[in-house]
Amino acid sequence: MKLQYQFVAIMAACIVVSFIPVLNWPFTWIQTFFHEISHGLAAILTGGSVSHIEIHLRGSGLCYTSGGIRFVVASAGYLGASLFGVLLILSVAILSHRQATVLAIALACLTLGSLLLWARDLITIIILLCIAAVCLLPIKNNWHPKAIYILLQFIGCYVLLDAIKSPLWLIDGRSLGDGATLAQLTFVPELIWVVLWEICALTCVWFVWKSLKRLDDTLTHKGETV
Repeated sequence: MKLQYQFVAIMAACIVVSFIPVLNWPFTWIQTFFHEISHGLAAILTGGSVSHIEIHLRGSGLCYTSGGIRFVVASAGYLGASLFGVLLILSVAILSHRQATVLAIALACLTLGSLLLWARDLITIIILLCIAAVCLLPIKNNWHPKAIYILLQFIGCYVLLDAIKSPLWLIDGRSLGDGATLAQLTFVPELIWVVLWEICALTCVWFVWKSLKRLDDTLTHKGETV
């Protein structure tokens, strides 16, 4: 199957799974983890620090930071999640089986490292253990090599899909969340930040589509010249 069509098929599967209670929990937690770790990394990279991270059963989360550039930290969550999704999808498209396995292990290590450094409550600890287990599941059980590719692409697509959906939840009139924080910092209305995050996420989807098309064209050309 062409990479583009596979991308569409997996995105469609993500949409279906996102509406299935319980089944969607691990992937929603993964998206939340990428969102919160993006806040944390932004804080660290701008001279701040991370106190702790919380991930809740319903899929919400918080990253408690201090120092750093507050504007960068506040804006990093949705942007970072989108970029993590893009990197996962495109990386898996060009990796060998061994490299994809290493990537899955690296994601599990990132999760477990965050658990050791920043998880303080039992629910967050359990959720991070579940995320690590999801990443390692096809490796530990010796699934077909294709399963690792599909799982990682599914995670990437789910994260990207959620990066499109999640900012819309901020339009609730409660003035809570990253949009409200940025509105207070910049005096730019929260709705504008929601629109910008939507544009960013949709641009990421377009970028993935175009990149996979180029990869498909390259593979087709190589096949024709062999």
